[in-house]
Amino acid sequence: MYCPTCGKEIQTQANFCSNCGAALAAQSFAPTGPRILRPRSPRMIAGVCSGFALHFGWDLSLVRILLCVFTFLTSGIGFLFYIAAWVLLPEAPYALPATTDYPNPQPAA
Repeated sequence: MYCPTCGKEIQTQANFCSNCGAALAAQSFAPTGPRILRPRSPRMIAGVCSGFALHFGWDLSLVRILLCVFTFLTSGIGFLFYIAAWVLLPEAPYALPATTDYPNPQPAA
């Protein structure tokens, strides 16, 4: 790791640079892997099944069927799981189209 102020090499756990004394920014511990998000499309109710299907690469219909079977076999625990996932999983941000195909107006001659 290098000091952003003087460029000298410093220890990885250091809070201050031993050469120039500059305070180093605190390291944030952000998750490194992809998160499970509730996508905005395709969804039926809240997008929980879609989120799990997209995250794990499963078929969406299979996830929905498994949730229904799990709900009926456990007398409603699957429904509670769905509600908890609806509350806990963040919703995916809105996505804008990558390109727009608007006609280019021609300047008046």
